[in-house]
Amino acid sequence: MKTARNHSEVDMIILFDHEEVGSKSAQGADSNMANEILTRISECLGAKTSEDHFRTVRNSLLLSADMVHAVHPNFIGKHQSQHMPVFHQGIVIKYHVNQNYATDSVSSAVLKVIADRCDVPMQEFMVR
Repeated sequence: MKTARNHSEVDMIILFDHEEVGSKSAQGADSNMANEILTRISECLGAKTSEDHFRTVRNSLLLSADMVHAVHPNFIGKHQSQHMPVFHQGIVIKYHVNQNYATDSVSSAVLKVIADRCDVPMQEFMVR
């Protein structure tokens, strides 16, 4: 059953460069690029004030998605024992105590529900 969508909804993906060498580059994930893009889109869709834009962002579902490395057998001690990514065991949700990823408890819960409904296995990984 497909739900009718509001015409002001936007599906969006932002792909960043330089993740392995530095997120702080001009187009990296820790740059101002995403904020600038989202602000411009909000304005084009009718946001009259910065408050309109902030509400839109807060009402959005944000996920960080990138590669995760499986546990190397020579470096098992570098991983939390309950959070060791394994090949072919499902999508990995990554967590970081310093909140380096956009994925939070709400977005990860939504992702888990979707994965469960689609019979997609999930793993969790916490940066040590």
